[in-house]
Amino acid sequence: MTSFEEAFFHANTTYVHPTALVGPHVVLEDGVKVGPYAIITGNVTVGSGTRIYPHATIGFPAESVGTRIPHGTIRIGKDCEIREFVTVHASKYPDGETRIGDNAYIMNYCHVSHDVILEHNVVMINNVQLGGHTYVEHHAFLMANSATHQFARIGQYASLAPFSGIRQDIPPFCIFNGVPAGFSGLNSVGLRRAGFTSTSLQALKRVTTLFYQQKLGLEAIQEIIATDPLLTHDTCIQAFMTFIQQSQRGVSRKSAINSTTSFEAGI
Repeated sequence: MTSFEEAFFHANTTYVHPTALVGPHVVLEDGVKVGPYAIITGNVTVGSGTRIYPHATIGFPAESVGTRIPHGTIRIGKDCEIREFVTVHASKYPDGETRIGDNAYIMNYCHVSHDVILEHNVVMINNVQLGGHTYVEHHAFLMANSATHQFARIGQYASLAPFSGIRQDIPPFCIFNGVPAGFSGLNSVGLRRAGFTSTSLQALKRVTTLFYQQKLGLEAIQEIIATDPLLTHDTCIQAFMTFIQQSQRGVSRKSAINSTTSFEAGI
């Protein structure tokens, strides 16, 4: 008889521990692992190679007054790690969706609320709490005990420092720290690890200085971008400016840049 350790950690086949509860409408793709006492219910699809650790619960109703049954669908991507006691809630709406992209790493006690969307390669350190409808872009890094207001958006390669909370959107490529969180600088360590060029880092430093320290208006910043060869054609600059222009909750211009604490977005 194959041991739990062999089946969960080493074998390539799908495995559900005998103490886990998996509902009749749950779809587990090839190689999914479901650990002891995990519960998956509702219309849930789990992508191939994903591991769901003991006591995780996926598919229970949205934490919204009057919502008594799970609605919509939950989609969890490929090769995710959903660690112990993580909760992922179903949508508030019959046609709604909660979605976690490929290669997510979600550590113990994190909460993915109803209608949250995580793009690919998101990391959530222990006890991160995402309010309903939060949208997290790819490669964002959320450190331990951080939290978001409902409908907040976090940009690509952005990082939220430990014990920080956001009420507004935080743009790509930056680190934010505090309650409410303020700009603390570029996510330089994470960007270098991801292969961003020194030219792009220099361009981002220039634009974030204009936005957070000099506090220029968007039109003034756009004029500078249009006349500066370093900035004009850089895709990171375009992503940063587009994020701010399209923000629904607004982007805080609060700065925590004088903080003496530094954070590295990496595990």
